[in-house]
Formats: sequence, C-alpha cells, structure tokens
Amino acid sequence: MKGLTNDCRLRRRPLVALAKIERFELLQSILVHLCIPQAVYDEVVVKGAGRAGTDETEKALGDWIDVLSVKNVAMVRSLLTKLGKGESEAIALAAERKADLVLLDDREARTVAKFMRLNVSGSVGVLIQAHREGLVTDLQQVLDELRERGFWIGDDVYSEALKAK
Repeated sequence: MKGLTNDCRLRRRPLVALAKIERFELLQSILVHLCIPQAVYDEVVVKGAGRAGTDETEKALGDWIDVLSVKNVAMVRSLLTKLGKGESEAIALAAERKADLVLLDDREARTVAKFMRLNVSGSVGVLIQAHREGLVTDLQQVLDELRERGFWIGDDVYSEALKAK
C-alpha cells in the first residue's frame, strides 16, 4: 500500500476498529497520510467523544490526518439513499480527489466504491498489509482481538485473511 502515488487515502470505520485493539498507529505506518471527510470527523471525534479512535484521531490531525470538505454534494446525496453519511462522504471525497485508496468496512459501501472503480480495502486489509511488512507478528491473534472487541468479521473474510498473509 505504501507505493501508491496519491498523497491522500480516505477511511472511515478503520479509525475506530484499529483504535479498539490499540493498533491505530498502523494506519500511519502503512498509509502514511490520511484524509477524512467532515462527516467521518464528526462521527469519530464529535459524536464519538470518549470512545475508541477519538483521541488518536484528534492527536493526528494536521500531522498525518487531514479533514477535507466534500465538494460534490449531489454525489453525497445520491449515496445517502444506500449508505450512511460517513461512508457517502468518504466515497465522494475519494472520487473527487482520485484517491489511491478508500478504506471502508461496511459491505454495501465497499460494493458501491468498487462499482465506482475505487480501490477499496478495510481494517482487515490494513492488518494483512501490516503483517506482510512485519508490523504485526500474529495476524490471527489480532483478528481475534478485533472480534473480541465487537468488530464483526465473517468467517469467510477471517479465513481469507489468514490465507492471504
């Protein structure tokens, strides 16, 4: 993932998921620079105050995480018919900026982003890449931690992740 050319990657739930297992720093290690739309900032930092991901995101703002406004409001409105505000803005912003990658954990959001020809990954993808780069030594243990902390990973995704390492 480091070899991507655009300076901005977009994400939503992975901020929270990786913070829950105390692996937030993997986002910076793997992706270097993150851009999040205002809706994601609001969900994670404002509405999510006191929860996993809030402090980590706030501390990284202006350093390796930037909050950007979506210009294509019509696209966001259209996406809102199927997706939440954070996912809709993340996809719209990724399309606007021609981002290298959009990280989404929501299945429907991933389907929409792929349909729009965006490069998509998620929390599990970040962990697989971290394992490949030697930043995570026991991928199964980390996936189990995610599950234990309430992050749903289907058995098919779990098995595929362990094969992909």
